[in-house]
Amino acid sequence: MTGIEETKGLEGIKVVELTGYVAAPACPRILGEMGATIYKIEPFSGDEYRTNGPGFGMEKTDIDDPAFDLASMNKNFLSVNLKSEAGKEFLEKLLADADIMITSFRDKALVKLGLDYESVHARHPHLVWAQMRGYGEYGPEAESKGFDTTAYGARGGFFASLPQSENFQPINWPAAIGDWNASMGLTAGVLGALVRKLRTGVGDKVTVNLYHCALWAMQIMLASSQFGDVWPKSRYNVTCPTNNSYRTKDDVWFMICYGSYDLFFDHVMRSIGLDQYIGDERLNKASVINDGSGRNTEVVKILEDQFATQDWDYWEKIFKENDFPYQRLYKSEDILSDEEAYANDALRRVHYDAFGEKVLPTSPIRFGSVGDPVLYKSRPIGYDTARIMGEYGYSDDQIAQMDGEAVLCYNGPEMPDSVFEPSYGPHSKR
Repeated sequence: MTGIEETKGLEGIKVVELTGYVAAPACPRILGEMGATIYKIEPFSGDEYRTNGPGFGMEKTDIDDPAFDLASMNKNFLSVNLKSEAGKEFLEKLLADADIMITSFRDKALVKLGLDYESVHARHPHLVWAQMRGYGEYGPEAESKGFDTTAYGARGGFFASLPQSENFQPINWPAAIGDWNASMGLTAGVLGALVRKLRTGVGDKVTVNLYHCALWAMQIMLASSQFGDVWPKSRYNVTCPTNNSYRTKDDVWFMICYGSYDLFFDHVMRSIGLDQYIGDERLNKASVINDGSGRNTEVVKILEDQFATQDWDYWEKIFKENDFPYQRLYKSEDILSDEEAYANDALRRVHYDAFGEKVLPTSPIRFGSVGDPVLYKSRPIGYDTARIMGEYGYSDDQIAQMDGEAVLCYNGPEMPDSVFEPSYGPHSKR
């Protein structure tokens, strides 16, 4: 490890990852972008997520797999048979030297492997132990499989609450929205536990589950429904018409977000040319328009009719002049050409030999000591097994004897460094 003043981000922190799919492995991807060293342990068949690209509408090869990269860049790839004694011994060496262990295995499997928190903490009390779950540790779903669309999207209320009420059909949503958001919660928990470990020398247990993360995101809906607010709802029946979607004369949909209706009613009406409603006591208080009289719908229609009189360019100028919180409703093609995303390295242009230039998101946390991180493409199953075993004291003969039984080593051609440098702004290498 370098001197403290020279250390960048999490440089020197080691993470052992025993995960699959998206929500859990996305956390060590973030930690890897922060500078930590990540050891991703896979079975001989690999993380099942390696097969998902085509199901997400993306192409893949044995070498280039953008879907898998999304959760597994900046890692070392090891393949270990955790049911073999020699494989367990190797894992124990990694854990003894690591700072953090992250898993998405379910409790019964962890106990069987001796990798549950109690067992690991007894052997390695220094280690932060973190688990991504579908549901909580104690309820009726404790041992159920939990995925983004089920535990987060369906049970968490998104699919049933977000469609327009007058034409209800569950929404389609891009795969893994809940996974990416839950990964941020796990990252926060792991970093908090790491601080305690560095202060005391003792690790801690961190658990995050998809269902709980969904309820955290749905707080206002869950609280307001106890006061009579009804979901799903129509955009004509919102409780705050100044925090709603509208459409311009040239069919551009947009959002304005003045959630403090009482404070900003007059400002909105004045800015968009509806001075006749300034100070209107029938319409200028949220408590009044939501008394069951339908005046909330009346306000929505007043705003809707006014916005329909002019094209988007006209209204955007008005919004900017009057400092409105607004945005046009972007589709994926709009985002992929959005200068804001590239200027802040939220999107990174990367090159795949098989597919040419593509664009991938970076993690949204930035350390000043790291800057915009270099991204390292994922590797085939077991690509780094032999190298890492050598670093932990295994001889070439020992590695050869274990290969295919206790561990799996990549035996294909050496791959060139696949580095995705920042492509824009102060950290660009171009």
